[in-house]
Amino acid sequence: MVLSISAIILFILLEIFLLGLHKKQYSFNFRVIVSLLLGISFGLGLQFLAGGVNALAVNDVLPFMQFFGLGYIALLKMLVIPLVLTSIIASILKLGSLSGKLLNRLAILTVILLLGLTALASGIGLALGDWLNIGQGLSLPSGVFQPDQSYQGLVATLLGMLPSNPILVMTQENTIALVIFAIFIGLATMLLAKTDSKQAKPFKDFILASFHISKKLANIVISLTPFGVLGLMGLETASQGFQSLISVLNFIGAMYLAMLAVLILHCVILLSIKINPFTYFKKAYQPLLVAFTTRSSFGTLPVTEETLKNKFNLPQITASFVPSIGATIGMNACAGIFPAMLVAMGMHILHLPITTTTFFMVMFINAIASLGVSGIPGTAYVAAAVTLTTLGLPYSIVGIVQGIDPIIDMGRTAVNVNGVMTSALVVDKNLSRYHFNYADDKQSAIEIDGSAEETV
Repeated sequence: MVLSISAIILFILLEIFLLGLHKKQYSFNFRVIVSLLLGISFGLGLQFLAGGVNALAVNDVLPFMQFFGLGYIALLKMLVIPLVLTSIIASILKLGSLSGKLLNRLAILTVILLLGLTALASGIGLALGDWLNIGQGLSLPSGVFQPDQSYQGLVATLLGMLPSNPILVMTQENTIALVIFAIFIGLATMLLAKTDSKQAKPFKDFILASFHISKKLANIVISLTPFGVLGLMGLETASQGFQSLISVLNFIGAMYLAMLAVLILHCVILLSIKINPFTYFKKAYQPLLVAFTTRSSFGTLPVTEETLKNKFNLPQITASFVPSIGATIGMNACAGIFPAMLVAMGMHILHLPITTTTFFMVMFINAIASLGVSGIPGTAYVAAAVTLTTLGLPYSIVGIVQGIDPIIDMGRTAVNVNGVMTSALVVDKNLSRYHFNYADDKQSAIEIDGSAEETV
């Protein structure tokens, strides 16, 4: 009893300590790493002093850690519907501002490349996650509901993605159906704007305002990450022991291995358009370095555009348009590799087989889910929510790796930016081949609102 009360008091004091770090304006990354280490130390220490994972003291403290850890996950899930709905509609409306044969071809090529690369990255992430047995031997955090995992077949699954009742879709967390509904709303609004812009304008303004409000809301929730990580990591290590740490380290290694594989894929694509990868990286190192250190694709956008224009000699319209769209559509690592790796972890935890159908489903879902969710706070976790909930896997899986997110997010952001730059070069090569006056096009670059608040 004494140990239980002491542990509860200590846990609360640790949360207060993290609040103090926030008030003293320590960086967000520093606070997340500190909370990760404190959570691991607290969980292992409690387990050691209590004499094992099933000891009474551990069970007494678990509800407090669940409140902070699983409560944080609940807030993350709260973001999914407003962010996905508004961001996808806003992205389609921005694309709808294009006109002319050249611009239409530019838009179509850009979207196809970004979504295609995201799908391929998803396949690579799932394959490596399965091969490395990510999540093997783990169990879900205590208190997490494990859904029915019965598989109803490909046709039934695809039919389940269609939003027959959009309101019901939101309550049932059928996120991919929400994505499809948002796409239809965006297309309908875009068509209305072309025939009657006056009628469409109020709704367009409402969507854009809602999108910015959703981003603000996301920043508020993301700012709570250190407090949630302390609870999640304490819960994980106290309930599962040292094995959970090994799994987290394996996840970091698997993520970076998958990201390396995707970079190799980018190099193969560059070779196919007769660009030497070594020459490419020599010119592209600056935006990649900025992306790695800042963990912000939007923050890297000016450097990316400048590099494409001045070092790769791309026309202004391509150097500006492709990275801008790439900050709202696609993202090889955040919307491709990461959700796929979490699927592999979840399938292994729940002892479910990863089949060929699973591969194609994950590639398709990630590509569709990546429409509009990139460049917003918590991009990777919004994309993961779509994929996990569509496959019937518990979103709480993200809690296992939440604490090490800053470590993997550096690599994720760099791979995202590299995918965008690779796509821009492929688009440039294609347009140069079919549009003789393309390189001399002096039309100013299309400006797409790329403002996004940095993670707190």
